Amino acid sequence: MTSLFGELKRRNVVRVAVAYAIVGWISVEVSSTVLPIFEAPDWIVQVFTFFVILGFPLALILSWAYEITPEGIKLERNVAAGESNTHVTGRKLDYVIIGLLVLAVGFMFVDNYLPESGPFAGAEIDPASLILELDEPPSTAVERAAPVAEGQQRDVLPNSVAVLPFENLSPDPDNAYFAAGIHEEVLNQLAKIDALNIIARTSMLQYADQTKSIPEIADELNVETVMEGSVRFADDRVLVTVQLIDPVTNSHLWSESYNREFADIFAIQADIAMNIANALEAEFSLEEQAQIEELPTDSPEAYALYLRATQEPRTDLVRDYLDEAIALDPEFALAYAYSAYRSTYAVEVLAGGAAAAEFEANARDYANHALELNPHPLSHIALARLDQAHWRGEEARQGYERAIALQPNGPFVLALYGIFKGLLGEFDEAISLLQRALELDPADARRHRSLGRILEDAGDYAAALTSYQTALRLDPSNPISYIAMASLAMRRDDSEDAIRALELADALVLRSGVARTSLPLIAYYYSRAGRPEEASRVFTLFEENSALLIDVFGPAPPGITAVALMAIGDYDAALETFVGAIDAAESGDFGFMNRLRTNYFDDPVLDTDPRWVEARARLGFDL
Repeated sequence: MTSLFGELKRRNVVRVAVAYAIVGWISVEVSSTVLPIFEAPDWIVQVFTFFVILGFPLALILSWAYEITPEGIKLERNVAAGESNTHVTGRKLDYVIIGLLVLAVGFMFVDNYLPESGPFAGAEIDPASLILELDEPPSTAVERAAPVAEGQQRDVLPNSVAVLPFENLSPDPDNAYFAAGIHEEVLNQLAKIDALNIIARTSMLQYADQTKSIPEIADELNVETVMEGSVRFADDRVLVTVQLIDPVTNSHLWSESYNREFADIFAIQADIAMNIANALEAEFSLEEQAQIEELPTDSPEAYALYLRATQEPRTDLVRDYLDEAIALDPEFALAYAYSAYRSTYAVEVLAGGAAAAEFEANARDYANHALELNPHPLSHIALARLDQAHWRGEEARQGYERAIALQPNGPFVLALYGIFKGLLGEFDEAISLLQRALELDPADARRHRSLGRILEDAGDYAAALTSYQTALRLDPSNPISYIAMASLAMRRDDSEDAIRALELADALVLRSGVARTSLPLIAYYYSRAGRPEEASRVFTLFEENSALLIDVFGPAPPGITAVALMAIGDYDAALETFVGAIDAAESGDFGFMNRLRTNYFDDPVLDTDPRWVEARARLGFDL
């Protein structure tokens, strides 16, 4: 053993191993820090790490087999006596290792002890400190929509259940998706009962691995009962254990353990929903019971693929999983509906071009086919979103209303329809729909931002502020909420507060997943607030970011690009981009195109330049 170690040292294998380990660690750390800035998917870092690890034994083999000589690198067996220069080479490697260690220590110091870039990085910022002075108090309507955790006092929702994320007990870590998927499907089944108030999954995810007590959770979510459970999936068998708990007495109202073949998963989900309704003495119709007990597919394998798809963030993989499921069961309506719904988001991101057209065609075909097989809210939502993107207002309205008829207590459906109503200027109904959605999904920052946007459009700035501040408390690292605060400040002619909010957004945006849509807005509001240098700098970041993403997502959508051009004062190029999108009838970039149509920015050029006025008048809902 001693002679082997000596030979390893002589051939510098040990030094190469140390050097490679340091270089590999630095490379992985740098890639995991830098790649997210460019919105690279998580799998790129994982693949890079895999190849770094794979290269380690290869480096050792090469260092054993080859030797550095004055004549260059040679196979060790071909090195003549006296030609070897292992001592000098070893000294050089020692210097390299020392340099790498200094670099690694420096990186650790910067990464762990220096504050993030940006004027507010590392500071504890209280969202309530932004835009402090208001002329009127927040409306009581918004107070009712805010979470109980913020100090509000509300009556407990009747017949209400908060279902905690199911604990995953599956021995195979690759099956973690199964517990999450079952949790989501149980919530979907419960939502079919109109008499129940079911807290949405987005608000429940904060309690994964939670340490709060059941009474604390019930108080925060304003519910009568809390259900917890676990799922174990292995060898085509599933073990599901659930308990419905009264938070006042901390006693079980109902509990059950199901140990069955995976093919019985549908019966398990239906039984859970029916027993919860009975435990709460909530009335349900025979039609609702039939909907819950209806089998979505005859193929357990197809259902497993569907569950995997519901937990997959990448739309292309979602389509792959669901196409596999459909191949196993061509009558699987839910798989068609979910694929259609997810494809609509790809249409938004791609915003025009062949790829967007392909996703849109897939969404329409699958949604219509799903409706022929078995109507589902997601099919109607998918078609409504596509109709909305093409400014077909009446068709979109009908799609949302059909979805709500099938799932009247679905916060996702309620919120989408509320946002659409806000776009139509029907503010009272829009606010009511968003408030109802927030009762069932109180911890979703997106819903609070959406409500704030509608309140802002309706002129209730104090109420909008309350919603934006709630969104910030729930999701303080998201730049979109700070941009919303900047917009609100600019509407109130408060450049100072707008700049404070923009600096916070600026410090966060490149580490977020929304850089392409956020950077133009940050640049624009910097410009409006009298900071043209900052606007120009952020515009350059937008161009660089767009160039990096062009191979994956295509060019930046026209509405986004138009706002970015307005930020640097090039209103002629912005108009050309805007009109070009209208002429091409491009869908997907609906949000920004609609902001320009309505002049959400209160931009004087859009209201006074006849060319902009004419172009904006060409765009609108067909009602």
